[in-house]
Amino acid sequence: MASNRAVTIEPQAPSHAGALYDVLRDLQIYTFLDDLPPSSAEALEQRIIRLLEGAPDGSGESWYNWTVFVDETVAGYTQATVYDDGRADLAYVISPECWGQSIAYKASLLTIEQMKTIAGVRQIIADTECGNIRSQRLLDRLGFAHSYTQGNDMFFSLPPH
Repeated sequence: MASNRAVTIEPQAPSHAGALYDVLRDLQIYTFLDDLPPSSAEALEQRIIRLLEGAPDGSGESWYNWTVFVDETVAGYTQATVYDDGRADLAYVISPECWGQSIAYKASLLTIEQMKTIAGVRQIIADTECGNIRSQRLLDRLGFAHSYTQGNDMFFSLPPH
């Protein structure tokens, strides 16, 4: 079912923590993630502050994080890790209340457009677990091609732009 609601992304800010916490408490999100829900809105705010400080010096990485809004309501987040060699990883976490409404698709498209403006990005990669059919379909719809499978993880690549 397609959504006609406005989907936007904004650079993630500590002020988003309360609303993001409400979204990230839904345990359905963690079926295919190696993560746990944040322990509190305050803990999430501290995590966002750490992310804003950037990747550790010498790591060869740059971090970018966006909060996803549907109309004016927080619906999740997208993120990119950009490596010195021109690769960039795309990740997304969207509220189950938004699944099946093209929200993740629209948010990911907006994020990919942002990633394409980052100097040096030549290849965008995403991965998901083999059992996460919903995410695999999203990546296919976004134009990613399956590259390889390693263990329980499937890796996809967006053709160079």
